Formats: sequence, C-alpha cells, structure tokens
Amino acid sequence: MKRFIVNSKLPQIQLNRLTCSIGTSDVFERTGIKDVQLKTCYCCAPEENAGVQKALIEFEAPSKEDLEAALKKIDFPVDSIDEVTKVEASKK
Repeated sequence: MKRFIVNSKLPQIQLNRLTCSIGTSDVFERTGIKDVQLKTCYCCAPEENAGVQKALIEFEAPSKEDLEAALKKIDFPVDSIDEVTKVEASKK
C-alpha cells in the first residue's frame, strides 16, 4: 500500500479530526470500499468568510487512481492528491 496526502476543503461543521476519521471510514465501509484506508486527518486554518476549513488527510491505497476513484465515489472534496515519499539523508 502507498500513502497519499489529500488536500481538501470541508465545511466547518464537518471538520474535526474524530469526525473526519470515523465518518470517512464508515462511508468507505458502507459503500464497499475496502482497499482505501484513512490514516489520519490534520485540520488547518479556516478560509476567510468561506464557511470552509482546509484539511490534510492521509490515506493508504494501492494507487493514486484507486484513491481518486474511492473519493469520487463518496463525493469527498479534493483539491490535490500527492504521494508521500520518504526522504533520508545519505550515509557517508
């Protein structure tokens, strides 16, 4: 499984870490999505007068395409999806 960070804008009423994590996982289960897992949700600053807050959500999925399809199926708002890569210092 690969890890991805999804940049999203969610209505403020829906946005807290527990609701984001449990609610999205429950929706995946109800819709039969088994190969995509929400790992954690990071809440960020609200946008001015927009009634939405930004969130960064970490998912595990077999591929970016699988994650995109799963999020589209549940109408999850997505601004961008980036694969997480590990950066290590070289050992000399």
